[in-house]
Amino acid sequence: MGELSKTKSLILERNGEKDGFAERFGKEIPDGSLVFLEGKEGAGKSIFCQRFGYGFLSQGHTCTYISTQYSVKSFLRQTSSVGYDTRNFLMSGKLFFISTEVTLAEPKPKHTYLDALLTTKKIFDPEIIFIDSLSTLLSESLNEDNLMDLTSFFNRLKGSGKIIIVTANPNDWSDEIHSTFQMISDIHYRVAQENMPGIGLVYQFYIEKFSGAQNRYEASTTFKVQPGSGLAIETSGVAF
Repeated sequence: MGELSKTKSLILERNGEKDGFAERFGKEIPDGSLVFLEGKEGAGKSIFCQRFGYGFLSQGHTCTYISTQYSVKSFLRQTSSVGYDTRNFLMSGKLFFISTEVTLAEPKPKHTYLDALLTTKKIFDPEIIFIDSLSTLLSESLNEDNLMDLTSFFNRLKGSGKIIIVTANPNDWSDEIHSTFQMISDIHYRVAQENMPGIGLVYQFYIEKFSGAQNRYEASTTFKVQPGSGLAIETSGVAF
């Protein structure tokens, strides 16, 4: 039975201090989970993938990170600039990074991307797979007709204990596909930029659903992004 309840910890400790996010996010993600992280352009989807990925890698897990935004060089620069430096993990083979800007753009047309994703076995060897962003990657190849192929594939991965973390911008694809992912995900996160009275623009992280949670979690967290140290919980918004 022990195998069934395996989880991956979200705790990230640096210089003897925890960043506080794990405690607010339920501390651990059960193996065999599909995590759906949605948000509009610039809402903070990628920085959370980088934070989660860095935490998992720091604990010795293996990750695939598929990015539609970064090349290897710009990804290393970005993760280093926010204190989630992934260079050593990449060099040691713990992190398998794929840039679709580089890898899939030439010479394959975009309508073949779904097939490429479903048939590239090496992508899914690591324990945790990030696809940032799925809606951008499959914008021209995923539709209501072949959606079942993808969801069945993810179900098989989940059955083998993998954690799959996918991000999406609701504006990139149809409402039907978007609501399907909201429905089939085990964990559903949403990030947004919002205006807070007296403070101005803030980032918000919402936990819309958490199936299989082992610990308590907060429904929403206000956060900021700090150069050099990455995500930080914004506390100024709670002073009344």
